[in-house]
Formats: sequence, structure tokens, C-alpha cells
Amino acid sequence: MQHPSLFTVLTLVILIAALPINSALVGRRLRSSTGSPSSKYFRYVRTIVVLWSVTALAVYALRLHGIGARDVGLLMPHAPWEMALGCLTLIAPLVALLAGAPRGLSPDYAAALRAIVPDGSAQWALFWLVAASAGVCEEFLYRGYLLWVVSRLTGDLLLGVVASTLAFGFAHAYQGRNGIVGATISGGLYAVVLLVTGSLYPCMIGHFVQDLAGAAIVTRRRASVAHDPSAAQRHLPADL
Repeated sequence: MQHPSLFTVLTLVILIAALPINSALVGRRLRSSTGSPSSKYFRYVRTIVVLWSVTALAVYALRLHGIGARDVGLLMPHAPWEMALGCLTLIAPLVALLAGAPRGLSPDYAAALRAIVPDGSAQWALFWLVAASAGVCEEFLYRGYLLWVVSRLTGDLLLGVVASTLAFGFAHAYQGRNGIVGATISGGLYAVVLLVTGSLYPCMIGHFVQDLAGAAIVTRRRASVAHDPSAAQRHLPADL
């Protein structure tokens, strides 16, 4: 196998197989985790390092083939207003929230949220970096690199969208079934935004805002449960 192709295949294997498998294993550990502050800080830092390391590998793999980041979508959208399209992924959960949809969470999803949602200003400061890293790196890796490479290798754009969306969903296996389904739906919406705008920037902005908004909503629900124990049945499991 030639040197450039080796790095392309390595990156594909990491995105399609290694990260989803690792995510499932992390999910098992989270369900038995004590959720100590030190473990949460370590998890945040590890996430940032992994995301940027895999992104650097993907960029290098592209450059070996003479392909730049702009070629896979890292360029401005067709029109300025399209920058806000990535935030469309927030509409469905906000509508459900305002409509009074059930807020109970599965045990797997609750354990994952307990382990990743920040507590206190110091954790929130680091979580902003995690959210920014996820927004930039995951959108580049899945909507940019993976979608583009699979589409080029197979000659089928739809297959590229499906493969990148499913890989993105299973990369969130640590959140359990709810997390996989939610991430898959969000990934599909981001893929549509990319195809409409031709740019990853709206996806990155929407992803970043979605992570922050989700963490803020969960934090407020946890606070409401703490002040009103009876709210646990309406909002979140008592141990979240």
C-alpha cells in the first residue's frame, strides 16, 4: 500500500471503527464511574487531545493527496445568512421542551450526562474548550473528511452522507441508545446543511451552540431537581 493511501485508510478506520468501539467501552466505564471532579477534568482534556490529534491526522492524509481543507468544505458559505443554518438542529429539542415533552432519560444516557456535564465555573471554562473542539473537529472529520473521502472512493454522495452520519452517531455510543439516535439525527441534519451551503462553518457553529445549550439545559434541570425532589420524576433521574 502506498504511503498516502495508508494514512487515508488509517484515518477511515479510526473514524468508522476505532472511535465508535472506544466510545462504547467508555460508556461502560461511565456507568460505574463515581463522577469525581478530577476524573471529569481528565475526561475533558483527553477528549480535546483525541479530537485535535485525529483532525491533524486527517489533514495530513488529505495533504498527501494534494487536497486542502477548503476542498472538503472549510470555506465560507454561499451567502452570509447561511452561517446560521447550523443552529437549525436546536429547533427540534427546543420545540419538544416548550411543548412539555417527557424529560425522563434512560439510565445509560443519564450516566453519560452526569459524567460530562460541567459543575462550577472552572469546569464550565474547560467545557467551552471541549464544545469548541467538538464543533470544529467532529464537523471537519465527519461532515468534511469522511463524507468527502467515502463519496470520492465510491462515486456515491448518498453513501458518503449515510456512512459519515452513522459513524458520527456510533461515535456517541458512550451515551447509550438515546445518544446514538440523537447524534445520528443531528449528523444527518448537519450533512444537509453542508450540502446546502457548501460550507462546514455553519455546521461547526451549530454543533458548538448545541453542545453548550444541551449542557446548560441539563444543568438547570439538575438544579430544579435539587430544589424540588418531586421534580425528579418529571425531569431527570434522581441520581443525575
